[in-house]
Amino acid sequence: MRKPSHTDSNSPSLGGGRGEAIIAIDLGGTFIKIGLLKNGELIDRKEIPAQAASGLKSQLPELEMVIDQILKSNQVQKETVRGIGFSFAGLVDPVANRILSTNQKYEDGPETDLVGWAHEKWNWPLFAMNDARMALLGEWQHGAGQGCSDLVMVTLGTGIGSAVLIGGQLLIGKHFQAGNLGGHFVVNHKGSVCTCGNIGCVEAEASTWRLPALLKEHPEFPGSSMKNEEFPDFKALFHHAGNNDQVAREVLDHCLSAWAAGIITMIHAFDPEIIILSGGIMKSSAIILPALQEKVNQLAWTPWGKVKLVEAKFPDSAALYGADYLVRSSIIK
Repeated sequence: MRKPSHTDSNSPSLGGGRGEAIIAIDLGGTFIKIGLLKNGELIDRKEIPAQAASGLKSQLPELEMVIDQILKSNQVQKETVRGIGFSFAGLVDPVANRILSTNQKYEDGPETDLVGWAHEKWNWPLFAMNDARMALLGEWQHGAGQGCSDLVMVTLGTGIGSAVLIGGQLLIGKHFQAGNLGGHFVVNHKGSVCTCGNIGCVEAEASTWRLPALLKEHPEFPGSSMKNEEFPDFKALFHHAGNNDQVAREVLDHCLSAWAAGIITMIHAFDPEIIILSGGIMKSSAIILPALQEKVNQLAWTPWGKVKLVEAKFPDSAALYGADYLVRSSIIK
């Protein structure tokens, strides 16, 4: 894959007068984060509710307003902004800087001209990337991955994402999805149907969207304290498991086993120095990390030693730091 430059036809030239300010956008399914960074430091940050079901184009006017407010409140002139780094939870072409495929969110993403939007509104270049890759860049440059050249990032949340760095280079692939689909490794060939259409993916066995059905399918669920949870999530699952609810404990062990199986497959495939775990589910890292490390130590085939699992240093803002690095660097080979 060719290395994109700041003067590609799909990106306006930065020119000689651009400064050190970067706008970072992390487009999530629940919230959208917008950050202002200078020299690698997060100066300001705003968060707005996402309207994923309404599409991406309908969110752009509010994004414009928030970005303009951030610039004004921090006395930053738009001419001094170097560009936008845009992370998205789907398959992204980081050469053409466009969304390729979504999974039941922002379905108009592939038809949305983000590069044209940024150019028309501010005359800025825009650099797009998958959100897990963007978070990996942030952790590699500023967080838990500093000093490592071979990393795997796994994000545990509503869905499950992944990204891979090998020899200091992001793994991208011919069709831009290499390393991104760790959540869709099959860990149960007789399992549940995933949103991707496959059967028994890690995400279909152990993710936030799958959890309510996972609980209700347990034969002892009617007698479980979890039945009183109107919106069961992993925070509730960890709480009830800690109180020795048998259903919660068994479902939690099922999820841990599914996550471990996916992580072990990534270890076998990509041979990383460390695995960085991030995402909303990792708010319970004190429970998850030791349990997963134990399973990985027991089951991964790594005769040279053990792969260390670590928690992300910036679980809520790594993608913003990654966006800053992406805009400043030409890293796609």
